Amino acid sequence: MNRLVIALLVVLACWCIGLTWVTVKNPTEALSPELQAGTSPVIAFVHGDSIQSQYEFIAAQEQKLFIALQEVQAEIESKSSPLQTEAQELIDYANSAAANAEEIEMVQGRLGEIQTSLREMQQEGTNRLADMEASLQAEVTIMLTAEVEAFAVERNIDVVLNWGQSGEGVLYGSAGWDVTAPLLEFLNSRLQLEVSDDASTSDTL
Repeated sequence: MNRLVIALLVVLACWCIGLTWVTVKNPTEALSPELQAGTSPVIAFVHGDSIQSQYEFIAAQEQKLFIALQEVQAEIESKSSPLQTEAQELIDYANSAAANAEEIEMVQGRLGEIQTSLREMQQEGTNRLADMEASLQAEVTIMLTAEVEAFAVERNIDVVLNWGQSGEGVLYGSAGWDVTAPLLEFLNSRLQLEVSDDASTSDTL
């Protein structure tokens, strides 16, 4: 191993040791005052399935989506009806004795065009409904997040959990109990330790 590589490994090892010392020296430096003081949070939970089925705002959004679905279906039926009628007439003619080979080939081509048009109509309607559903779900998320936070703040609840088939998780958590930053610091410091250990092992070998 040449001198340059050895020197770089030594510098890296010293740097990692320094980071570790800082982390160990101040293990709660990035924690909130509540966590440093050992304060216990007020935790509550809700049945998310009940919220989903009984929150009137969600019911209103679902009604909007249902109405949109009916409108899209009616629009597709209105636009596709003439094409379906034309297709049936073409099929009847192609099956009749009056149709020659060239005409049958033309009928097949036109039926293909009609089928493509109908498929495009259906896909366009599906896409419109999907976009609307995503928009309505986003509105529900924004509304529910704001309302749960208002409820929690009014009643001095620090963390609100969701429990049910709709999926467990945190619906609301006050900033004092968010340990994302200190956790990242902890994880990255341990990663640096692993790098340092690997470097030391390689140097020994």
